[in-house]
Amino acid sequence: MADFLQMLKGLPEVLAESARSRARRNAQAHRLIAPPPAGTPLLVSLALAFEHTGIYLGGGEVAELNGDGCVKAVSLTRFINGTTGGALPIRNGTRIFAVCDAHTRRPIAAERTLKTAHEALSDAGSWKGYDFAATNCHLFTAACVCGVLPRDRRFKRLLGGGIASIGRLERLLAEALNDGHAIAWCAVRRGKTDFHYRLTPEKKARLRLEGK
Repeated sequence: MADFLQMLKGLPEVLAESARSRARRNAQAHRLIAPPPAGTPLLVSLALAFEHTGIYLGGGEVAELNGDGCVKAVSLTRFINGTTGGALPIRNGTRIFAVCDAHTRRPIAAERTLKTAHEALSDAGSWKGYDFAATNCHLFTAACVCGVLPRDRRFKRLLGGGIASIGRLERLLAEALNDGHAIAWCAVRRGKTDFHYRLTPEKKARLRLEGK
């Protein structure tokens, strides 16, 4: 009960962080970057001012912690359209963003990030369930960046406990991947083969209904 009340107390700041993050990346969404290397954290917007993150594996695939609690390798098309059948807020973004240095706009990848993402896929049984506030996609992304799997006692403390928010993840990405320098989420240009995705007809219809 105490943990739940603490989560509710922190929710306004989490929502504010998400809104600020979305405003920053949408302001620059027209400035597209080249497809990132494998091992780069990716992001797509969700409804209700939230977001979903994962790790780019290369070859048009992304490692993500899905809303059903499973670590999966999914296509870029599935990553942006959603795969959970309502377990998460609907993925309503029309762009995929990669984490970059805020000054140079160069994607930030790391071999450790990619290696841990592959380890998580091969040891998917160690991920027990999904919690929207704590054991969520942001915690998975942080775990890959830091080279930590759930069996490691550091896992739950990766983002400081409590709500695993986009703001906490962004601070960790800046520290762990960019020597403490500011990061930004940059929209990725779609290619013909290496970074190609499409919006499904169902998603396009839903966005039209939402006036987007």
